[in-house]
Amino acid sequence: MTIKDKSIFNQHEFEVVEKIPSNYFVWNIGENMGHDDYIPLAQDLHPGDKDDYRINQYTLKAIKLVPEEVEKLRAAASWGINNLATARKALKSKRKGYTSNKKRALAELTIEIFERITA
Repeated sequence: MTIKDKSIFNQHEFEVVEKIPSNYFVWNIGENMGHDDYIPLAQDLHPGDKDDYRINQYTLKAIKLVPEEVEKLRAAASWGINNLATARKALKSKRKGYTSNKKRALAELTIEIFERITA
């Protein structure tokens, strides 16, 4: 099954999957996907280049979740907690400060969701 999302500037097609494939992450596009029960997943276009934030628009995927989980994952992705690895990293972090504490709180909120939906 696929979902088509059309905006003023882009048209994207998402393949619906059950689990987050390896090398994928929650794509932080917020409510711009237009679906409150799907979370968008993307792959880096150039995974080795940390300064390149482009995604591969031809391999987009989405997972159907309850709207409450979608909201939690959107909030976490907006702070960089966009997959199981980043959630675990935030939970292990000993740093103190507003950003670190916020990331840790969002990781605590989403770690069970990520563990359940990650392949």
